[in-house]
Amino acid sequence: MKHKHIFLCILISAMIFPSAFADITISSRTENLLSELFQNRLSYAAEADGSKALKSLEDWVDGISAEMSTFPEADKLVLTNMIDCVKYDQMVRISGTKKEMIKLLSAQTKTTNAYMKAHKNEKMDKWLYLSTGSVTSVYMALEPLKTAMTYGYGVRDMWLEALKIDPNFSYAQRNLAQWYYYCPGFLGGSKKKARELFKSAYANSKSKSDSYETAILMSQMCYEDKDKTKCEVYLKEAEDLVSTNSAYIAFVRKINKEGESIFKYHNHKADQ
Repeated sequence: MKHKHIFLCILISAMIFPSAFADITISSRTENLLSELFQNRLSYAAEADGSKALKSLEDWVDGISAEMSTFPEADKLVLTNMIDCVKYDQMVRISGTKKEMIKLLSAQTKTTNAYMKAHKNEKMDKWLYLSTGSVTSVYMALEPLKTAMTYGYGVRDMWLEALKIDPNFSYAQRNLAQWYYYCPGFLGGSKKKARELFKSAYANSKSKSDSYETAILMSQMCYEDKDKTKCEVYLKEAEDLVSTNSAYIAFVRKINKEGESIFKYHNHKADQ
């Protein structure tokens, strides 16, 4: 089972500026809603109860659903992709939700990949590439190796396309970093590329939510590299970015104390 998740990546994204050269772009209103979603995610991370965090997310989605229904297809797709990724973050903390997660993410993965295939000859907004790779990657985390083999390189290529549009796109950098970190070298993985991308994502993070997510990922890279001192430095930095005690950071510390990174924890969680 240890190779089951070689293509996986935990994801998580934020503020955006669509490419001026794209045929399909998302609106400034969608950008604002994405920023709001990822800012809200900080409060979800502070909540010790995954069920309460999920309820808060669902309430927020209910509040924008009528407006979302009027959006163009691309905007609705990006928002739904990222909402489902944040749902995964909360549901993975709740026992007995795996079947529900698979149903949710399988359907959205098929929808978003079908859209990308239908528009493959058009230039896309970077967030279409990013969000397609992101929702697909969390779905892969729940399924057998065959699914990872089906989607793995496609996920990587989506993030590479996003970086072609914006080479400093921190969200694509940190997702791609995890892909390279866990993919075996003979299949295209590279610890060197992963470290470079993690560091670039850290340098390019702009919003508070972006910096929070990237600092946590940097901490877990350091943990994997057996540098527990730097791991704690980055966790403390993430902690200082939130106004309340973060239940999620406390959880990460607990997992580290038990002997594994949060990356490997999620791999094990998906096997249950």
